[in-house]
Amino acid sequence: MQKEDAIKKTRTIYLAQAVVSVALVALLQTGFIDSTSITMAPTTLYAIEVAGILLTICLIPLAIKGFSAQVTKAAKKKTPHFIDYYHSKCNARTSILFMVIMMNIALYYILGKTSGPLYCGLFGVAAAIYSYPTKSTLENYLNYPENQE
Repeated sequence: MQKEDAIKKTRTIYLAQAVVSVALVALLQTGFIDSTSITMAPTTLYAIEVAGILLTICLIPLAIKGFSAQVTKAAKKKTPHFIDYYHSKCNARTSILFMVIMMNIALYYILGKTSGPLYCGLFGVAAAIYSYPTKSTLENYLNYPENQE
């Protein structure tokens, strides 16, 4: 796979996930999807909110730092199919981040618009913006020196 193809495919997946996230917010906000019919005990709602926050706290660093560590390690080894590897790892990272965003969007509306999932979703959006795939990032990894720590 060529650099341009890898970046184009990765950006397409990234943008598709962003569109789905925005569509979910639009559907929930306008009322096309009803989230008010869900009733649970307050302790259950609290436990779900805490679980969502903990998942967010664990998954965002995993997506960003884990991606960076794995791709840097592969860049040092100068693997022959590095572009394919980079493409698959980029897709995994954006999928994890958009899973965090979608989970927090759903929790925000299910839990009655509490602030915890809202802030966690915004952290996920910031991390997703930070991880937008660019050609220069791929080229930096391709030109990564073998002896650099």
